[in-house]
Amino acid sequence: MMIHFQAHMIIMFFIFFFLGASAMAEAGPRNPLVDLSTPDELLSLAGYGEEKLSTVIVGGTLHCDTYFNRNSISHPISGALVAVSCDNNKKRSKSNWVRGKTDEYGDFLIDLPSHLHAISNMEKRCVVRIVHLPKISPCHRRFTSKHIRIKLTSSGNGIRTYSTDEIHLGHKQQHSHPSKNIRSKGIRKTAQHML
Repeated sequence: MMIHFQAHMIIMFFIFFFLGASAMAEAGPRNPLVDLSTPDELLSLAGYGEEKLSTVIVGGTLHCDTYFNRNSISHPISGALVAVSCDNNKKRSKSNWVRGKTDEYGDFLIDLPSHLHAISNMEKRCVVRIVHLPKISPCHRRFTSKHIRIKLTSSGNGIRTYSTDEIHLGHKQQHSHPSKNIRSKGIRKTAQHML
């Protein structure tokens, strides 16, 4: 009986040994680097970590269009706070926002940090937002935050450049003709006397 039990144990050992070996063969060779690394470490190894191996720049121009007597005048907005916001499939966090300011010509260039370089389809997942306009800008009072899409304009030598179309904010100046004001005041006085 003991020999019969030992024979069964030997058969069971060989079955488990061969099943385990075939399962390992199906899985293929294991890469310990992938098994032991976090996604952030893998991105760093691919060149998207803290060390700057590539450059991604987002740029554009911001203008305020004022309309006076049906004529439009475009002014660059200097000192506006502009941000690039990217969705990278993680929770939205402040590290996915990068801010910059416009120069005296209304131009801005924002250099994205390395941890955002690996985002695929940046055109669909990153937008430019106008965060704040200076109080001296005629467009300041009617400003509402806008989201502007970016597009790839050049790529090469480890540098990708994205830009927006020119961003135009509008402000309609109210111009009332002095004779119309006098006339409307006169009509109101006449109407009050009639009552």
